[in-house]
Amino acid sequence: WSENAGWISLSCTNRSCAGGSYGVRNDGCGTLAGYAWSENAGWINFAPTGAGVVINPTTGIFSGRAWSENAGWITFSSTGPNPYQVATGWRRAVPAGSPGLTAGKAGGTSVLLSWTALPGATLYDIVQGGLNALRSTSGNFQSATQACIANNTTATSFTTSGTPSAGDGFWFLVRGENCGGKGSYDSGAPRQVGLRDAEISSSGHDCP
Repeated sequence: WSENAGWISLSCTNRSCAGGSYGVRNDGCGTLAGYAWSENAGWINFAPTGAGVVINPTTGIFSGRAWSENAGWITFSSTGPNPYQVATGWRRAVPAGSPGLTAGKAGGTSVLLSWTALPGATLYDIVQGGLNALRSTSGNFQSATQACIANNTTATSFTTSGTPSAGDGFWFLVRGENCGGKGSYDSGAPRQVGLRDAEISSSGHDCP
């Protein structure tokens, strides 16, 4: 409700669609498109040329501008002398769980890593570490993590190479992510020791 524009309808599901179907759509990452209708402001375009409205997928705060055929620009947030913002309870949930990871020979010193697609994930990160360091620290990933070997890959497989020191080996972990944020390296299994996410982040070798 606006004191000047009156009611603003974001979809014809809450009124008659006899004049034609319309609505404002979220692409799943907070970018809005489509049209709303106001009894006084007329049609409101949420993705006009050179502008648009976006919801921050982690905070739910709107930003940007929509265009009304009768009222002109509608701004959803401002940091000016009289700051204001519009917010919603919508958030993009980060992927839950950790993908099942397998490793196989890929020729020479190369290893093919592959994993199951994680629901909701659009990107994946992979970290690598040393088995001896992990064993000697009783499973401390802060000490045992060596490198981020894949950052924001869209695939569900990755080929890496390298030879560990004699008597040592490599371990690998993968996590999913999306526009809502990064998922988890934690397996969720009762036998897991410590918190992988916090320890890998503290190692200085996590994927950015």
